[in-house]
Amino acid sequence: MVHKILVVEDDPTLRLVLRDNLQSEGYQVAVAADGASAIGRARATIPDLIVLDLTLPDHDGFELLPILRSLGQIPIIVLSARAQ
Repeated sequence: MVHKILVVEDDPTLRLVLRDNLQSEGYQVAVAADGASAIGRARATIPDLIVLDLTLPDHDGFELLPILRSLGQIPIIVLSARAQ
């Protein structure tokens, strides 16, 4: 069984690096560059794991957490360059 991971990251370079590295490890990877896309992709694919950036152009990652958690018990790893 191939595990599905959703990467939510607005930085195109980091998004590409994460996608490529996870795919090379055998994961099926979907990507989203903003909060609206993340919600849509999460609902469409129901991933096994979400890697979530907190700083997105249209949503704060903290706002997305309850929405994404409402889809089921999907583990979420938070990525952030914030100092706090």
